[in-house]
Amino acid sequence: MTTYELGPTKLYAPAERLLHGKGVQSALGAGEAEDWIRLDRRVHRATSDKAFRGGRSTSWVRVGFRSVSARETADWDLAPYWQEGPSGTGAPSWSLPPTESEIALGLCHGDPRMRAAALALEESAELPASVLPLVLIRSADTDARVRTLARTVLDRVLDDCDKPLPRQLASLALLVAMRRRYGAWAREALPGRPGALSDEALTHLLTSTRESRLAGLTAAAMYGLPAMERAWALAEKDRDEGVRALGVRTAIRLALASGERAVLDDARARFSAHLDRECAYGVRLSTFATAVETGFLTADDLATLAATHRYRKIRRHACAAVLAHPEGDAVLDRLLCARDTFVRSAAVGRLRHAGRGDELPRHLTDLSGRVRVTACRELLTEGYDLRAHYQTLCADPATVVPTAVLGLAEQGYPADAALLHPLLRHPHAGVRARALSALRMLDALPDDALPPFADDPDPGVRGTALSALRGTPCLLRGLLDSSREDVRARVEVLLERDRVHRQGACRRCPSPSPPPRRPRAAKLPAESRPGPGRPSLTRPASYGAGPGAGDSLPPWLRPPR
Repeated sequence: MTTYELGPTKLYAPAERLLHGKGVQSALGAGEAEDWIRLDRRVHRATSDKAFRGGRSTSWVRVGFRSVSARETADWDLAPYWQEGPSGTGAPSWSLPPTESEIALGLCHGDPRMRAAALALEESAELPASVLPLVLIRSADTDARVRTLARTVLDRVLDDCDKPLPRQLASLALLVAMRRRYGAWAREALPGRPGALSDEALTHLLTSTRESRLAGLTAAAMYGLPAMERAWALAEKDRDEGVRALGVRTAIRLALASGERAVLDDARARFSAHLDRECAYGVRLSTFATAVETGFLTADDLATLAATHRYRKIRRHACAAVLAHPEGDAVLDRLLCARDTFVRSAAVGRLRHAGRGDELPRHLTDLSGRVRVTACRELLTEGYDLRAHYQTLCADPATVVPTAVLGLAEQGYPADAALLHPLLRHPHAGVRARALSALRMLDALPDDALPPFADDPDPGVRGTALSALRGTPCLLRGLLDSSREDVRARVEVLLERDRVHRQGACRRCPSPSPPPRRPRAAKLPAESRPGPGRPSLTRPASYGAGPGAGDSLPPWLRPPR
């Protein structure tokens, strides 16, 4: 006679099968680490209602097809419980000796006295080996007595075991360490033993559920350099942001632990590529923070990121990190040439600290106002005469630069307008445009003097003049007849955007009269509706039969003649 061993049924969960007296192998089969944690949680929740709330926990499970209304009940009142005895003593309500299913239920029970009683069976050598994963979970129990008993049992069992541990036991230890408050003991006890964390177990963890992948990456940090390629694979291809972030951090730690220059260089190159490809903003920032905190990136790497990276926050965090680096002063020249004004400003603010304060005056003509303000602040601490410096730069029309004109106006002295007025006729268009802006900043150029600049040959000067006129619609309307198409288009945009044609919008010209209201169209009677050959509200008058075909329309709908 042939006997077939059946696996777990789909009609009952493993917890319900244990309640009906099935063994652990029959209830759970070749359960993975997640299945053991799920079993412990289900039994604990079901028995806690009975142990502490005095309630009745009933689980309804449908049997058969959907059309069948018969149901079977998993009654958790039948589970083992703690019997109170006389004089404060008590004992579990299981059979003597307890069966395998009763021990498993006791190890997951909501009452800590039941869990401790199940672990105490080890003293009489009655604890079956099939419940060892549940004992491992109890090593992270919240109850101190249960936790101590479970760890004692595990130490005794593992010391006597010369064979490699099962794969699910090593995986379970890592999951317990992640999810339980007191799970660090399991992670330190099992992976340190021979055969605890095999290559097969690590591969299974890294290709399983999200929690397993996180646990596998945590184990990879202890597994060593062979796991680096798997960590990078998860960091680059996993769908979960948390797994990708932990994968990058694990790869960084493995590269630093190796201490090999070739490994570190390769890891830094892959990290830089990961910052460019990563689509999640939080992952980029968190992994970059890890790289900075661990000292993974050198000053040259940080300077390259600060000067050339396409993401603004990465550039600015890299700038802050490289300026705090012991070798940050050696890469200041690369930061001073960065395209990000924040990075250039921070580098200019570091010049005096680096002993290069004599280079500050040349940054007074930077294209960025932020950089010019930083240079001015640093020079003012030394008593430098900024106004005299800018006056010297603007005194010679042959050598003046546009940013020097703006810098002089930013000093805020109206008397400098006499030096700026001649620059309105400078041959360089940039100087003319900046002189126009500077005089407006000093309130030395009235609105009436702006329209002639709208006819300047350079579009930059024309745009500056029109932007200054956006609050004076009476002057803007005078430019609607300009010979330049771009000026007319910009004037129309300004008039429409600011709604200056409305009443009271203009500061200088009188309020325009409101447009006449059109009379409401008379409703045509039903018998006088236009026929197919006559014009209608949706048919133009040109569709009529002859002259006068559109005369039946209201005046404001008739076509021009």
